[in-house]
Amino acid sequence: MLFTSKFSSPIGSIRFVSTADNLKQVILPTQSLSAKLSHDLESKEIPLLLQCAEQLEDYFLGKRKVFSLPLEPEGTPFQVKAWMALCSINYGETVTYGQQAKAIGVPNGARPVGSANALNPLPIILPCHRVIGSDGKLRGYAGGTDQLHIKEFLINHERANF
Repeated sequence: MLFTSKFSSPIGSIRFVSTADNLKQVILPTQSLSAKLSHDLESKEIPLLLQCAEQLEDYFLGKRKVFSLPLEPEGTPFQVKAWMALCSINYGETVTYGQQAKAIGVPNGARPVGSANALNPLPIILPCHRVIGSDGKLRGYAGGTDQLHIKEFLINHERANF
């Protein structure tokens, strides 16, 4: 059984999807639910989803720098490795896709890392917004360039509260 709830944030309504024990997906305002997770959903604020909302609220208030939630992102082994490496990027800092690739042992893997980050099912929690182009520019967020305003907001929010 999967559970879902919504959270109102400065970037819009965010939706969470979890099992009873692990967070599976964070859905940003213009994203849709993963087809894999769209069945057997129950709208219910279980303790994990309440904890997720509390931690995100603290994050948006500038009080939380690191999330401590049980996670279960679904992806290929490479994607999961790339996503989990995002947790090593400090709050308020950014790295390039190339730097992230080197950190996971794929020195020439900037493009595959960028592709993996575009599919990150747990944005903000696994902070792919902290990864930028080698020229310092924002290159994409949540699977497209139409979400760059969210990435820019999150980076600026963290720098202001660093």
